[in-house]
Amino acid sequence: MIKKIQKKNYTLLFSLFLFSGFFYLLASRALAVGLEVNYPVISGQALTVSSELPEYIQYLFNAGVIIGFAAVFISLAIAGVMYFLSPVNAGLLSEAKDRISGAISGLLILVLTYLIVTTINPQLSFFSVNKPPLITIPTTTTKAPGVYFNKDGTCSDKDAQSNTSNISDFGLLKNKINSVEIQQDGKTSTSFISVLYNSINFWGRCQYLDPNQTCQVVNPFASSASIYKYDFNPNGDGVYFYRKSYFDDSGGYYKVENSEIKGNYVGELSNMRFLDAPDEEKDCVEYDKDNNCINLVAPTLGGENISSVKIQGNYVVMFVYFGPNDQPAGPWTSCQEFPTPDDINKTGPQQIKWQNVRNNDGVVPNYVIILPIKY
Repeated sequence: MIKKIQKKNYTLLFSLFLFSGFFYLLASRALAVGLEVNYPVISGQALTVSSELPEYIQYLFNAGVIIGFAAVFISLAIAGVMYFLSPVNAGLLSEAKDRISGAISGLLILVLTYLIVTTINPQLSFFSVNKPPLITIPTTTTKAPGVYFNKDGTCSDKDAQSNTSNISDFGLLKNKINSVEIQQDGKTSTSFISVLYNSINFWGRCQYLDPNQTCQVVNPFASSASIYKYDFNPNGDGVYFYRKSYFDDSGGYYKVENSEIKGNYVGELSNMRFLDAPDEEKDCVEYDKDNNCINLVAPTLGGENISSVKIQGNYVVMFVYFGPNDQPAGPWTSCQEFPTPDDINKTGPQQIKWQNVRNNDGVVPNYVIILPIKY
């Protein structure tokens, strides 16, 4: 009984340690400028006064995993010593076995937790969720601000020109761009973001360019590129997804709020479900013994369930198919950008023609990315 109480106390102490560490990080983040807190580098990550809350949470997670593995190792070492001394004291053998069992259980929990967080959920490594893509903007630059598309792989093409608006067709530059340079405007705090597409008019295989890299090497696949001024403080109503065309919400809808879009929004369509969908539009997920449906749920936005999109603000909506062999940084198998060049009011597609999407790419999107921009 005493041993059980001790183990419960150890568990309680360890939980209190994790919670204390979390609140300490939050408090330190709030007061970091005044206290100049310095954290050790863990798993290649170092916190600074400019680090955001998700980075603090990731830092604490990594620290907890390392501490957990260290505790398992120490427990196994102690159990080994007890097992070695068990001929002297018979009670040590039973305690050693308990320690080994507990250590192995803890190790399995740690491994499974790590796999769930870092492997099973691809969205964690797919895109920077709810975080502005630009961290710093240089105050001075030797080149005019904008996006430069280079034929060489070192961003040293003397013929490259500054571009600050969309290029629907690269013309002679098709499939010849090997590097892209993004020069941010520090004087006016204007930040540029850009997406490459392998088809003209912004669809097909695509790659989101990292705006934090001045020069980025890319595979020569691009035929068009969208270029936008990024909005760190978007002001709009949000983006609506409808089951029916022409913005008809009678079949159900899903809304992404403006507050969610700030800093980029990434959603996995199969995890997003329509609201206010009528029963005849819902999916049955449970039947009784007589094969009668007893549990209806609203359909997800996955597959071809979205019929129209209403963009209520200055946003770019990208439907993306993130294939099993795609790298997180891209290129991604298929993308389609809205609003399209012929959408004068920039309100989004009143009817998505999925047949054309399948004919061109053979796949349908499984993610949606929403970027706040300035027109």
